Amino acid sequence: MRKNIFLITLLLLALIPCSSCSSDDNDIADVKEVDQEKGELEMIYSIADELDMKVICDVNLSGGNYYGKYAARELISKCDNYIKLYHNCYGHHASFWGWYINTEINPLTEMQKSKSLFWRELWKGVAESCHSVAPGTKVTISPFFILDQGTHRGFKFITPEETETWWYNTLKASGIDIIMLQDSGAEHLSFFTLAEREAFYKAFYNACRRTGKELWGNIETAEILARDWEHALEMERNGTQVWRFTPIDWLQEKIELAAQYTTGIVSWGYYPYMDPSTDNSPLVVHGSGMDNVTRQANYNAYLEYQKRVSSTIPTGMKVQPQIKGTLWWFPTDLGSLDGEELETAIRKEITNQKKLGFEYIWLVNACNHFVVK
Repeated sequence: MRKNIFLITLLLLALIPCSSCSSDDNDIADVKEVDQEKGELEMIYSIADELDMKVICDVNLSGGNYYGKYAARELISKCDNYIKLYHNCYGHHASFWGWYINTEINPLTEMQKSKSLFWRELWKGVAESCHSVAPGTKVTISPFFILDQGTHRGFKFITPEETETWWYNTLKASGIDIIMLQDSGAEHLSFFTLAEREAFYKAFYNACRRTGKELWGNIETAEILARDWEHALEMERNGTQVWRFTPIDWLQEKIELAAQYTTGIVSWGYYPYMDPSTDNSPLVVHGSGMDNVTRQANYNAYLEYQKRVSSTIPTGMKVQPQIKGTLWWFPTDLGSLDGEELETAIRKEITNQKKLGFEYIWLVNACNHFVVK
């Protein structure tokens, strides 16, 4: 994930995507031999099989700072090797559903021809590898937009019209199946309106409709509490940003907007803002400043909301206004748990998500658990 000068901890760096500054990408390792029969990923897929859930896993790309450092073909070759080995381990599972290209870049326009060609070539090569190895699986990506029309922070504002054109051409060229659109812009600020967001939903919807691709919403259940840009910039300068769980009524409005334009809804922010697991669980993602009581209350608030969601798709919407899965940055330091204890903890995590109506487990660092022997 990209560095964000709004971030309050290094752990949130792993959770919160943003275009605020250039990122340092993980090196792409050459995977040669893997033994995962008893590992945590096998546990996740097996439990997902039992609960009739679907797993979306990342490939071995992370961040958006590859342009100018690597040739696209070099990255594609390394990803192709990884994808084949990963699928050999887990592709037999019924829950093996899709792939996630974990590269986030500042929005581009058609005027930026060299960068555009690089990303389209890279994404096309990765998507072709995924589809070749596992026909029928879906290749996803989760881009953001910038809502800062006043360029308060120095980043160029790309209009919805420019956005539609760029993504239309990119989807035609890349082989990506699903865009999971981050709904709060790159800045994650609480004062952005539905109307500001809707213009970009329309742009991405049009690009997907014209290319026969799917648009999903990636609803952010966490935000930085700010009155306006002046307040946001002041907090940024002195490092006093306050992240909060998106209040449930406001979250409902955001979900309902997404449901008007998308055919699926997922989220980031369940970790660490909604996860009800106790603080001593090795799977709890800390860093929000929230204790277990608060996270449990947030979980319960959404649980009550999803119970009110109609069993049919409401008029004017394309999907039920309900989150169906969440991003999961799966901790790499699992302490001293033995296999049985770890499986119990993972089962509890996934069961908690199932109770909220989630169908998708979206792993954004599976590659960090794909152990090279």
